[in-house]
Amino acid sequence: MRRKFLSIGHYWPLGLVLVSWAALAAPAVQAPLAKGPIHITADTLHAENKPSQQATYQGNVILTQGDVVIHASKLVITALRGKVQTATATGSPVSFTMSSAQRHGYGDTLIYKPTTAEIILQGDAHLWQEKNEISGQRVTYFLNSQQTAVTAAPGQRVHSVFYPAAANRSASGGRP
Repeated sequence: MRRKFLSIGHYWPLGLVLVSWAALAAPAVQAPLAKGPIHITADTLHAENKPSQQATYQGNVILTQGDVVIHASKLVITALRGKVQTATATGSPVSFTMSSAQRHGYGDTLIYKPTTAEIILQGDAHLWQEKNEISGQRVTYFLNSQQTAVTAAPGQRVHSVFYPAAANRSASGGRP
């Protein structure tokens, strides 16, 4: 009886994608990323405390908390009993960076949830770690676990581009 063995030659693209995805999802730094006070600068601010706690910042908005920096045209903060629940940013586009994890991204709308440590990019959403990129209609990035979830718009697909470490080697003998 002759046994068939799987050849790695047929499955190397799948293996490359899995290894690359693991590299993108792996934590780059173990330090707390979105801790400490939230600092916001903008051209204008309109705030109300009743019936709900809400603040609307407009014009060249920059939100910073720990390692997270968000740039937007408009930012609406909602709070409950003085604790920020969501920060919803809009712009053309809205962008964020997280330098210690070497990540940055943009989208039409960004929702930052400090209590659950999530950044949600919606509408033409893109997220990079170094040169590696993932994109879709909605990209959710979980700050504490540094994991990502991506969904596409109806009738569309998510898109990923990964640069494996081996791609950086020279063509002469595979040495760096």
